[in-house]
Amino acid sequence: MTGQSEDSTRLPGAGPAADPVVRAAAAADAHAIAMIRLASWRATYAGIVPAALLDRMDLARNEAWIGGRLADPQGLATLVVEDERGRVAGYALTAPARDDDAAGLGELEAIYLDPGARGQGLGRPLLDAALAELATAGFGAVVLWVLTANGSARRFYERAGFRPDGAVRTLDFDGTPIEEIRYRRAEFR
Repeated sequence: MTGQSEDSTRLPGAGPAADPVVRAAAAADAHAIAMIRLASWRATYAGIVPAALLDRMDLARNEAWIGGRLADPQGLATLVVEDERGRVAGYALTAPARDDDAAGLGELEAIYLDPGARGQGLGRPLLDAALAELATAGFGAVVLWVLTANGSARRFYERAGFRPDGAVRTLDFDGTPIEEIRYRRAEFR
């Protein structure tokens, strides 16, 4: 995608009409995306990431960050998935891979659902649309990073054909080291 669209045109990979609507995020979605990021981090990373860090997460700062990304995407795609009522229930961020040893690959930078939307069949269509977006941009393989302790996310990615590629790094969350592993999926076009 070359830019962000405000319409709800279905993207390649979003599936047949009965599937959830997956579309390019619009500026008006920034608040919903920021809310989902905070709620998802707090629900998913409780017990993994220090509670004080989760408590300090700021809605206004997150909304400003995503708003800036939407206003000037610079080759980055932001997709949202809507629930059955047409509300934004999740988002995905894609871009060229940031790691030097993954140059030329695409990256799924983030994919999050509102905790209340989990288990409703929204995650896989969102992931499939993000992969289609990366394929359309010319990437033949994609990487992503996931916290090693996030077993449910790892299982989700593995069911979608991702596998650990051997890269591991340690992040510092308020002085607490937390390991992250990189997954890769080669054939997704």
